[in-house]
Amino acid sequence: MLFGACRYQVVANAEYPERSFFLQIRNDSLVPQMSGILRRSILEELLTKSALQLAAKKEDADMLAVITLVNYANAPEVFEKSDSLAAAGFGMEVEARLELSRDGKESFSRIFTGSASVLKEDRLTLPHARQANMAMAQDLARQISFGIINYSK
Repeated sequence: MLFGACRYQVVANAEYPERSFFLQIRNDSLVPQMSGILRRSILEELLTKSALQLAAKKEDADMLAVITLVNYANAPEVFEKSDSLAAAGFGMEVEARLELSRDGKESFSRIFTGSASVLKEDRLTLPHARQANMAMAQDLARQISFGIINYSK
């Protein structure tokens, strides 16, 4: 006999009433394709940790969450043993400004920082930035989702 399970849990109750929110993400940084990855990661986090429901239209939502990606930085972290000028690994960091509002009035604003590291496979190849971008997005999504959940109570 085979049993399947889903990790999503319904948590709406008297303490956590079901509310809707509209999520808008702006990418004002130099991180390519980060807004889509971050949106998916945030929705995944919120589905597993809260009773918040995503609204299809801004007008139908109880709360508006606007996230703006800013201040992307990429710096060498690890250097080659044989050549101290050649970077073998990079650290990447991006800031996300979360602004939450209800009834058209901004009532919560905070800046979160997500970071990740990436290593080059060898001297001739470039590092895979997509993996680091996914790790940064997941790091930010955890922080941002907790901010949204705490504010929505």
